[in-house]
Amino acid sequence: MSFYDEIKYRSIAGKAVKYGVVLFGGEAAFIEGIKRIIRIDPNKVEIAAGKSLIIIEGEGLTVGDIETETAIVRGKITSVREE
Repeated sequence: MSFYDEIKYRSIAGKAVKYGVVLFGGEAAFIEGIKRIIRIDPNKVEIAAGKSLIIIEGEGLTVGDIETETAIVRGKITSVREE
């Protein structure tokens, strides 16, 4: 199993997480395991990942390099959270 696969299937607070977010210095985030992109604007990106909603906030955010279940968010990232 690869490093990213191990992260993707880790357990947080007793529930399995089937997605991964890797931050690159607050300037980019690689997201794996996404189902769909719900919202894109310069200050907030919302991504559905299974039953979770990943919210990325910041400034000048863009989404690119979209592939099957993966995407890269670029810009000044100030927070990443799950709802």
